[in-house]
Amino acid sequence: MDLSVKSVRKYGAALIAALLLGSFVQANVAHAGGGVKIPSTVPYFGLYLSEIFDLNLEPDNFYADPQNPDSSKILRCASVDDEICTKATSVAVIHNLPTCVIDSSFDCIKSVWAIDPSGKKIEGQFLNSLPVKGTTDRPAIPSMLLSAANGFGGLWKIPGVVNSGGTENYFVSTRIGSWNEKAAGQKLSTTQYFYGQISSAIIPVKPVSGNYAPVNSRISWGRDKNTTNTPPTYTPQHERCTVVDTGVCQLPQDFPDGYRFGMSVQLAQKVSGWFHGRIALPQISINPDGKGQVVSIEAEPVKISTLDFTIPNAQIPESVRKLIFNGSDWGVMGDENGGEQTMLNGLSDPLTMQIMNDMLPTIGDKATKTSQYWSYSALNLGDNPEIQKCTKSKDELGGVVTTNALTYSAGPPIYNKTTGSLEYKVASPHFEANGSVATGTYDLAINSVVARCIYGFSTAPIQAEISITSSDGEKIVPTTIVNEKNGWLYLSAKGFTFSSPTINVKLSQEKVAVSPTPTPTPSAAASVAPVVKKSVTIACVKGKVTKQISGTSPKCPAGYKKK
Repeated sequence: MDLSVKSVRKYGAALIAALLLGSFVQANVAHAGGGVKIPSTVPYFGLYLSEIFDLNLEPDNFYADPQNPDSSKILRCASVDDEICTKATSVAVIHNLPTCVIDSSFDCIKSVWAIDPSGKKIEGQFLNSLPVKGTTDRPAIPSMLLSAANGFGGLWKIPGVVNSGGTENYFVSTRIGSWNEKAAGQKLSTTQYFYGQISSAIIPVKPVSGNYAPVNSRISWGRDKNTTNTPPTYTPQHERCTVVDTGVCQLPQDFPDGYRFGMSVQLAQKVSGWFHGRIALPQISINPDGKGQVVSIEAEPVKISTLDFTIPNAQIPESVRKLIFNGSDWGVMGDENGGEQTMLNGLSDPLTMQIMNDMLPTIGDKATKTSQYWSYSALNLGDNPEIQKCTKSKDELGGVVTTNALTYSAGPPIYNKTTGSLEYKVASPHFEANGSVATGTYDLAINSVVARCIYGFSTAPIQAEISITSSDGEKIVPTTIVNEKNGWLYLSAKGFTFSSPTINVKLSQEKVAVSPTPTPTPSAAASVAPVVKKSVTIACVKGKVTKQISGTSPKCPAGYKKK
């Protein structure tokens, strides 16, 4: 995800941009091939942080990694059995899923829909792939379980669901990237393809005509003279295209108000781990499909802040100086103006969050603009043993965590044994671009089996309490929703403010109540089954704050009264 339209040459500044890890290729480029040191004498310092969810940066390709720190040595293979890939021991596989209408043999996008404000479901209609003919389109490779390559995704029409651009059109894409490890001399086509980074998005679009062309492939990942990859395309007004085809740019638009959107993806293998989403109030459905499954996610789109500013050197906070002028090498990437940008490692990187938080007071703690998104990506579990041990196998989805915060924790919630809470950090500007106070959203959908494993719970109903601890230690109880449905536990928190709160989710469970067992008689049954109380929900009020508490015997927290 290329996140900058500024140029160092233009500003004479060191420009830091966050690189969201949803882009498989660029996430690696930012770390490869060395970087640059930022001199403390730069006249200006700029920060550009944005959730620009590009899924059109690299067509389907195979890249052979010779295990060389120079990224220019990571070369593209002309085909799956190119000698470059055969010789390599590690090959990157980049796959943009086709629509199932094009090829349903393995992985593909099965359906897209919207739910209108009355609850009516409106099925989307597939129009065509985008681009209609990609530069590296190919047939399926059955030996690798790879479906056909056909553009970056599909253009869908959802009848009557008109976006802000006046069209009923939506670009829908799922991208999977992974590394295939093999023996030198073994043909890549004989190896098994497994899932790595998975990213999906629904983006409202409208077409704009112009001198556009499908994205080409780079010869290597390095920034050298042999690179032929065209950069993400912009309009003459510097508006960023979601995807381009011959003579047309599909510009991103806002979603219509009051609608939920959903998509289902057919997967030849079972998905595992955790996902992060730029969505709200998700509903998840996972159904077996042969040896794989169909994963469906329906949710509301969310609005996310963007930061885009430049300040004089003298205004750079001392804490930021220590972070950026410390002699570290920063990744470098070109921008649309032919300049360079210095890259951070992602919106979910702790360093990104720290630099942003330290800079916010200098710029009035205010966003530059706000944009809408509907997307989700796979998360890396990292060092999270309590979560890892409860996601029992490689084919079990543990959960989905979503927020509208600009920066956020890099993985699923951390389990704090001392407090018994799942903790998740987020950070964003306190004010929207129009000056209004920004309000946060946080949703956690966790596999019921995983939740019970983490806490050692029985199959009895679970109740939950969500609290927000602000950066100054103040505890805020937001509006919450707790629901358990179809094997998933859903928790939602809304209405809290930024800049850098920690979200705490604490699950609990009433003990199962067992009715007295009568003394057996010759005519009595050998045993009596325990009676489990039904879960109920009560509303607890404290001033203007209302909190929903669920359980078999729910009680209001201290300071709250039952409504």
